[in-house]
Amino acid sequence: MGHEAGELLKRLEYRGYDSTGASFIGADGAIRLLKKVGAPSRVVPELGIDQEPGQRFIGQVRWATYGAVTDVNSQPHHVRCKVEIVGAHNGNISNTDALKPALTAQGHAVVSDNDGEMITHLTEAAYAGNLAEPGPALAACRAAYSAAGLKAAIPDEAFLLLDAARKADAKAEGSYAAAFADPKAPGVVAVKSGSSLYAGLGTDAHGEFVVVSSDLTSVLSKTRMLIPLSEGEGIWFTEREYLVFSLGKELAFSVPRPKRSKLNVRDTGLRAPFHYFMEQEIASVPDNLDEVLRYYFSAPETEGLFAAFEDRQDLCKAMVGKVLALYEAPDESALAKGFKALQVDPVHQELAARVKPHADALRARQGHPVSDERQLLVDLGRLDPQAPEALALFDLLLVWKKQRRVTRHLQELVQAIRETQKEGGRVFLVASGTSYHAALVAGTFFNNLAGVAVFPCNPGIFRSMYLNTLQPGDLLLGITQSGETKDLVDIFTDVRARVPALRRISLVNNENSRIPQELSEFYLPILCGPEIAVAATKSFLNQVAILYVLAASFSLTERKIAANLERAKGLITDTLKMCGTDVEEAAKRLYLEPSLHILGTNLIGLAREGALKIREVVLNHAEGYDAAEFKHGPNTILGKNTLFSIQDLASLLEVYEQHRDGRPFAGGIEALKAWPELVETRFSNYPLLFVCPSEERDVRITISQIHTHKIRGADILLIAERNPELAAAVSGRPMGQDRYWSKYIEVPSSGDPNLFVFAASVALQRLAFRMSVLKMEYLDRLTVADHGVHPDAPKNVSKSITVD
Repeated sequence: MGHEAGELLKRLEYRGYDSTGASFIGADGAIRLLKKVGAPSRVVPELGIDQEPGQRFIGQVRWATYGAVTDVNSQPHHVRCKVEIVGAHNGNISNTDALKPALTAQGHAVVSDNDGEMITHLTEAAYAGNLAEPGPALAACRAAYSAAGLKAAIPDEAFLLLDAARKADAKAEGSYAAAFADPKAPGVVAVKSGSSLYAGLGTDAHGEFVVVSSDLTSVLSKTRMLIPLSEGEGIWFTEREYLVFSLGKELAFSVPRPKRSKLNVRDTGLRAPFHYFMEQEIASVPDNLDEVLRYYFSAPETEGLFAAFEDRQDLCKAMVGKVLALYEAPDESALAKGFKALQVDPVHQELAARVKPHADALRARQGHPVSDERQLLVDLGRLDPQAPEALALFDLLLVWKKQRRVTRHLQELVQAIRETQKEGGRVFLVASGTSYHAALVAGTFFNNLAGVAVFPCNPGIFRSMYLNTLQPGDLLLGITQSGETKDLVDIFTDVRARVPALRRISLVNNENSRIPQELSEFYLPILCGPEIAVAATKSFLNQVAILYVLAASFSLTERKIAANLERAKGLITDTLKMCGTDVEEAAKRLYLEPSLHILGTNLIGLAREGALKIREVVLNHAEGYDAAEFKHGPNTILGKNTLFSIQDLASLLEVYEQHRDGRPFAGGIEALKAWPELVETRFSNYPLLFVCPSEERDVRITISQIHTHKIRGADILLIAERNPELAAAVSGRPMGQDRYWSKYIEVPSSGDPNLFVFAASVALQRLAFRMSVLKMEYLDRLTVADHGVHPDAPKNVSKSITVD
């Protein structure tokens, strides 16, 4: 049990970590709780979590919201005030401040400030009440169970505990997922109340198991058979049985059949030659753009075949439905049997006969499935290697069906924006973090390519500046990687409540999440696959690509847009190849700088995103500004200031050693008065990183800003296409500035300022990645404890922010 628990906890580290905890329940009903501040990679071996025995396990990797980062605030929580249970949660209980004194007054020993303890005590209290007077709860549960037509025996304690979880949920305000167990009763109860929760059923060397997690990748590391769970549902489970129940007022039970996941753990694994997920995900961007090209555009090599599909949509849709039904096969034997049945199905045979004129397109796809169901098709090919033609046909049918939906929704969104503009409405692009920066870049695209004004804003800006001004003719386009970001979920629900007629559409990567499935009229997929590193890289570029497609649809033909996206893909590939040496030199110069500014000429979104990447993974202060705006105040940071780096500290210590000549070395201000060179010689130039498109006006502005700032004590780094005037401005050393340093990272020529964004983005991402690795290695050599610098899982940040 311990080994499995340790591996599952480590898989949660990328989501953000402050502390790690594990509770084990043995065969004797004893609870063993191990928890401590720190990341799973350190805490698991340190506490021996991976060596613990047990039959049941509840673990948690905390990204702190309620309660300081301390051992006592870490989860799980083992409580025994009324009855003994153990519990943990992910998300937030927003009425924690009111619950803590109320629970204390009821006799609970509340030992932390953590909201996970509050939901555990609420469940404990309700469970104790149910055990004391089981009649009403058991009667209600048995009636609902019978109404569902279910007959398998369920222990009374399971009903009483899941009923307690429902009662606790009714008193808790917020969005969370949680798990609870009574060590003396079988099974575990978990609830999905506004935050992600996934359940899987499988078998390994130790026998059958059910695994539940707020993170899909950890479930996929154990099994690909997923138990469907919807928002507002909970699940009671043992190692081999489970029961899904509803939260809210109306109690209902079900035992939904497990379905095979479209994803495999390999989709979320690290592959050679990469050592970090961030590195792997940056390198995967060209392949992800292929997905955008596949689903947002028709391809010449499949046009004839897809036209044949259109002629018999009825047959094609029926066949797709039959293929997707294979996901419900409970095991590989049933999967193989279902595949055999499909091959002799009359619908398949008629389709196979109809597409014979397009045999070349089918042959080209054999052995290389590319649809969303590629993993299912790979499994089918392994079970029956003699059916490549059928698999190729299925793959192309699946691509056709999704492509026709995506292109229809793209056209519908373009038309909706046209109508909004015509009626005097406003188009709001609302997003958080990296997605917000993609929205800012999209504002440039819409200005340049569509002549349409859009309003990019994060949820805070939208709520404070626009929410009370909304009209039915406005349009909301939410942009989100996870589809679960709490800030954006709240905007969608508020807008729906205030202005029901306002159109709500989303651009999202996780297509099965709440925003696209429950809160949007329709959505466009980002199509970049799972992203493991906390810092968004490939999802940012796919968002930018689709937003480019959307804006360009107002002025360019489909063929021209697709050709431009192919060029963007080539620019990214060439940038990664040709800029590696220059990026490495820049990273070595910058990774210990305590602060820098990225100045985007006409590209504020890109500047802010580059700065965010450095802040996230290097933990150095970085700001993104419009290049011309920097002179209006922020430039005061140039010249002498009080920013010193770790290297500067080392140099000060060297000076101290030089002055140990028998004279007393006073500390503090007296030392600075005695040896003013301690400060005077430590001042250094401040790094400014310019990002400049090829437009003549942008070049002129950038040259002016470079000259303005380098004479005031700035070192200059420039990311731009080849331009002799820019090169001269960067390399020219100001008189009296002997320490001046400069670097020109030349990206491949695009001939299009809009496409320049793709090359510059990947250069900035690669720079942040290399700075992070260099700083991490440096701090490790210094044996700095808990420094938190890591390109995949830096401290204090989380991949999916599901709290307010």
